[in-house]
Amino acid sequence: MRSRLLAVVCLSTVAAAAWFSTAQPKPDELKSWVKLAEGVYRTKASPHSYALVDGNKALLIDATIAPAKVEELGAKSVEVVLLTHHHRDTAEFAAEYRTKKVAVRAPKESADWLTPENVTKFWKDSIPLRNSRTAYFVLPEGVPGVDCTIEDGKAIDFGRWTVTPIATPGHSRDHFAYRVRRAGKIDGPEFIFCGDAFHSPGKLWTPFTTDWDHWTDVGLKPTAESLRKMAKLNPSHLCPAHGPVLEKDIGNALEDTAKLVDEAAFFKSFERYTKDRLKDAPKYDFLVPKEQIASAGDKPWAKVSDHLWITGNTYVLKAKDGDGILVLDPWGQRSADQVEKLRKDEKLGTVEVVAFSHAHYDHFDGIHVLQGREKCEVWGLKSVAVPLKDPLLLRAPFLDPRPIKFTKEIANTETAMWGGYSFKFHDLPGQSRFTCGIEVTIDSKRCLFTADNFFHQDQFSGTGGWMGLNRSSPAVYGQSAQKVLDLAPEWILAEHGGPYVFNAEDYKRRVKWGEAAGKACDALCVTDSHLRDWTPHRMSLQPVLQTVKVGGEINLQIELGEDGTPDPGMNITLLGRGIFPDKQINFRANAKRVTTMTVREETPPGRYIFWVRTTCTIQGAEPTDLYFAVDVVTK
Repeated sequence: MRSRLLAVVCLSTVAAAAWFSTAQPKPDELKSWVKLAEGVYRTKASPHSYALVDGNKALLIDATIAPAKVEELGAKSVEVVLLTHHHRDTAEFAAEYRTKKVAVRAPKESADWLTPENVTKFWKDSIPLRNSRTAYFVLPEGVPGVDCTIEDGKAIDFGRWTVTPIATPGHSRDHFAYRVRRAGKIDGPEFIFCGDAFHSPGKLWTPFTTDWDHWTDVGLKPTAESLRKMAKLNPSHLCPAHGPVLEKDIGNALEDTAKLVDEAAFFKSFERYTKDRLKDAPKYDFLVPKEQIASAGDKPWAKVSDHLWITGNTYVLKAKDGDGILVLDPWGQRSADQVEKLRKDEKLGTVEVVAFSHAHYDHFDGIHVLQGREKCEVWGLKSVAVPLKDPLLLRAPFLDPRPIKFTKEIANTETAMWGGYSFKFHDLPGQSRFTCGIEVTIDSKRCLFTADNFFHQDQFSGTGGWMGLNRSSPAVYGQSAQKVLDLAPEWILAEHGGPYVFNAEDYKRRVKWGEAAGKACDALCVTDSHLRDWTPHRMSLQPVLQTVKVGGEINLQIELGEDGTPDPGMNITLLGRGIFPDKQINFRANAKRVTTMTVREETPPGRYIFWVRTTCTIQGAEPTDLYFAVDVVTK
């Protein structure tokens, strides 16, 4: 009896082994996959998905590959797809898996950018974008039936595998990694599928996605924490979505990368740099009471000099040769009301000129409610006027949907005259690409309005911060600081309630800060250049939103190298979603192209978001976040 039972067991073992060996594909039979270990596979193409195969079933981590290609692995079905985060390269085929009744699961935090209703809301709120809700690479449409219930540490069993989700925010707010090991084994290989939380030693993929807001290190801090969290788990394999699989010295690679992230985060604040790194920060005075700092026009006017007042972001300047006033940066109804109160209290004349320092709504939307706006002149630097005249032209944050009509667009270094004053306008990018400095002498003081670029070292973080979405970077901050240093005004008329006395040593430090911060950011970039990697605008597309009739034409201007930074090239595909045929365009260097597509006659009216797939000629994966929208209307 025992011998018969032993024979059955042996035959069963042999049969199972034979089945498993025949069920698993041989490496040379794989067209789309690379075998990492028994039952563990990675796609050959980047961005990489990973598959766990157990018998005739597969578990897929990230949906970067079509369902048909999973069949190469010998699995008859995909049991579940686990997403590391919401980005569209990560979730490109998620909806296709759902049409095949495959479960697609994601972190709870991903619901805002994956469920159909939330994706629709996201795109409604994003064009134009009035806030800085920094979600990147969002799908054009949500994934029907996606299950956003994955929680940190709550294990998922799959055949012989135990999959443990790990919250790793940073690259996105909803980012997770997955720790995988054979069930019940403590001495076998342990994998961490880390998505885009890590690219390679010292490098982050698309680091601009860590810009969770427009001026602090709020996204970089969790990035470093997530890297250290994975390092403590001591995996045998670290498997990113972009970048090579790491099998050696993983802990040190993660810790060293976290240190570089810490350094970049440190430089988000000029205040930290001047006080903690350089030491002995110079002293210089505010020109108005500190109660004005961070106010929103709700504080009484502070008098800067005989002819100049400030409340919040708004300055009012009285003419030297009359009683008319110039208003710089009116913010909403509160600002408009304050202007009227100041006129009454100080017996001032009418608003004759309104000017804007930069293209953020809290510095210009008061023009729409300001008394006398129909009769006053409206000024702006030409580059600042671009997004204000047409809020649907460019992708940029903090815009108001109402276009502004300018009476005077002023070129860089050009002078405009009003009220006995001479105003010299300077292109002064920093917090935003669309920012100016305005040089003018007021009450015998040489002044420079600097918008939100350079706050007093004791205000906020000492700067307005940098952010890829704002077309901002440490390099341009440093260059603009040098311009201010060369101009050497007596007063810096910064906003958010903080004008102060100019100090040359302070601005020499700001120039050094820009250079040092740029190097810290370069170190984290795959191309070693933050001017190329730390921006979603390496390629730009205009307009972001247009309205077209059914059967009409879509006209797009596409530019590679918008800011003039040399670029080796890009291949793009305009994905038509059946509204128009897909269209491929190749850029071999900085260039500008105009292209036209025709909306099909059978297209239902509504808003359509179009994803533009981009492939860098030297990297091979998606390096920039490019999209456009079309409102289709009936004839």
